[in-house]
Amino acid sequence: MAQIGQKTPVMKLLGWLAALVLILNCPLSMAVCPQPPESDGGERRGLAKRIFRKSLRHEINIFGGVYSSDMMGASPLGGVSYTFHINEDFALEAGFNYAYLSSSFSGPVERFTGYNLFEKQHAFIYLGSLVWHPFHGKFMFFRSGVPHFDFYLTAGVGITDSNTSEGLTYTAGAGIKIFTTEWFSVRIEIRDHIYVQQLLASEALTNNLAVTLGVGFWIPFESY
Repeated sequence: MAQIGQKTPVMKLLGWLAALVLILNCPLSMAVCPQPPESDGGERRGLAKRIFRKSLRHEINIFGGVYSSDMMGASPLGGVSYTFHINEDFALEAGFNYAYLSSSFSGPVERFTGYNLFEKQHAFIYLGSLVWHPFHGKFMFFRSGVPHFDFYLTAGVGITDSNTSEGLTYTAGAGIKIFTTEWFSVRIEIRDHIYVQQLLASEALTNNLAVTLGVGFWIPFESY
């Protein structure tokens, strides 16, 4: 005879069956992952829906950063660009960059060889680019919303006016725009400037990286 308070095998089996029934009757919606909201066209484009319009708006960017030249090393860089947004995904951009190229090796090399191979020089960079915004999102931190952002890719062609550059300059890069309001954004970008540089009697195809931080002003200030 079973003692008071001790579960028999039949009671244990009934307990397991009751627990299984409760599990099977739980709402399935609790296990479903939340889906990203849809864009105006119905397709899912990213982690969050943009709350303002970019199409047919103008963007003025002012930026500064570092220009890392294959031959001259790292130098400060500054510039300005104008972007016209054809639609929500694509834009055309015209930009001007200025860098003062100098090398820490110029002094030692000149003292050793008697030649100034890395002469300090100005670089005026004129670029035209196509910008593509593949997706839009929203940063999340401890389930709290923070400003929206656009990730973008860019490619273009232009001219680098300096003592050592030859021919056209081709560019490719990527960046992110963080929107604090519908008319103001912060931009972080890395772009590769590819062109031929000449040193003495030799020429070489060089990759020159520009890493910049800038701010953008959107016109008109109100998107809707």
